[in-house]
Amino acid sequence: MNNLINNEFFKRIFSLFIFVPLVIIPIFYNNYLLLIVYLFINSIIIYELNNLKADKSNICLINSGIITSCIAFIFFILILISYPNEKIKIVEIIFTIWIFDTFSYLGGKLIGGKKLIPKISSGKTISGLVTGIIITLLVSQSYNYIYTDTNYLNIILTLAVILFSFIGDIYASIIKRATSVKDSGHLLPGHGGFYDRFDSFIGVFFSFSLIGIFYA
Repeated sequence: MNNLINNEFFKRIFSLFIFVPLVIIPIFYNNYLLLIVYLFINSIIIYELNNLKADKSNICLINSGIITSCIAFIFFILILISYPNEKIKIVEIIFTIWIFDTFSYLGGKLIGGKKLIPKISSGKTISGLVTGIIITLLVSQSYNYIYTDTNYLNIILTLAVILFSFIGDIYASIIKRATSVKDSGHLLPGHGGFYDRFDSFIGVFFSFSLIGIFYA
């Protein structure tokens, strides 16, 4: 078990060194690179989803995954271009997603215990979810206390990111379960495909896009 955890952990750290430059640098460089990189990532995700085994029972799920991915990435790009002064806040949200995802995984592997939703995702546990929530709140609020301000709005934002991140992860698991695959692809060590890495990201920014439309 310990060897498995260490192996998967270092795979995730390796993926992080790929993920951070790929995702963060274009945000601060210029809008052209931002468009190219994020539309490229979205294109890979569409390619992965299109390559899943589709039939009458799951074609709607696959198409909905493609649609939500496109909306999430377009919304993300538009927010960064329209509100350049909010780039730091967007990066904070991205790191919040990563912290929750990573520590949910580590908590589940180290502590184990009762499965959360075994019919959808056999790897997710209640202990993992609780660990992810606690660590994410502690890290985000510690950061806010030191660099910005700890208030109820920041806590609500963190909880919203956690919720939508979890929904995105579960929705991806539903799609993969329906198509009988463990990973959407095999391009990223420790994470399978790009959809496996960005499912929580899609869940967060797709949900924020719906909230933006609702309050527009």
